[in-house]
Amino acid sequence: MPLFKSILLAVVVTGVSAPVFSDVVEGVWRSKPDQNGLVIHVRAKPCGTAMCGTVERAKDRYGYEKRSTAVGKRVFWDMKPQADGSYVGTFLEPSASKKQIATMLVNGNAMKLQKCADGQCDEMVWTRLR
Repeated sequence: MPLFKSILLAVVVTGVSAPVFSDVVEGVWRSKPDQNGLVIHVRAKPCGTAMCGTVERAKDRYGYEKRSTAVGKRVFWDMKPQADGSYVGTFLEPSASKKQIATMLVNGNAMKLQKCADGQCDEMVWTRLR
């Protein structure tokens, strides 16, 4: 009986202390059109112990390639994993050129980004392309 209690205790402690993992962040994500109709494709990949995302392409709301100074820019960095499966780090919206603290959570093929600045928060959902 003491062995059973020890195993049960180990399972309970491990289950309680293990972090919750969200789905995989790595890949290419498509934003919704911004106020100017710009849609960006962002590659998310590890950078050190965190995640970073860089704009690979820009398109108009109809899917046509669009020249943009956003291509090549990092839009999020230092996204560090949290115990609840989310990531917290810095986000830069290309059209606003404004850095904000953001929370990122991936659920399947959807990435929810919540950015907050000056006491106001805004949420957006990106779609996985690959």
